[in-house]
Amino acid sequence: EISKHTPELAQLVVSSGALGVIVDYVGETKGNNRLPGIMTLGYIAAFSDALVQHVIANGGVVPLAQALDSEKEDHLRAAAAWSLGQIGRHSSEHSKAVTDAEVLPLLLDAFLDPQSSDDLKTKAKRALKSVVQKCLYLPVLQTLLSRAPVNILKHVTGQYAKVLPGDRTVRR
Repeated sequence: EISKHTPELAQLVVSSGALGVIVDYVGETKGNNRLPGIMTLGYIAAFSDALVQHVIANGGVVPLAQALDSEKEDHLRAAAAWSLGQIGRHSSEHSKAVTDAEVLPLLLDAFLDPQSSDDLKTKAKRALKSVVQKCLYLPVLQTLLSRAPVNILKHVTGQYAKVLPGDRTVRR
């Protein structure tokens, strides 16, 4: 609860050493007990590049990916998708941390699943968009080309258009 109010309070949570405990909590718990930890990681990551780097360094991406993949309740999966989007939206380094955990296919699956709630679909789409817009590693984006709908493909192709002109090796 504290971490969502201001960057200073989020920094206090990080500085106190609680972040590692929160990451462990998200990784070890299941069901609704996981929700406060999932949300806390997202709130901390939302504030700044420096704070999201602490989330990544403490291993926060993998438990969030596991929650997105394994939880049965859509509200928990939506929270995990939102938190992953908060982590991956700041820079290409942060996006890489999310894509290295193979999250993009999980987000796409959540978005495409007809059984997913509207909230989960919305949060998965936003997370996909924010991570894709910072992703510089084109082979990861290539995995989305065959399965993504048009409203996601426009972000993927837009990222290709940004990356290709500056990378001679990829253009070949």
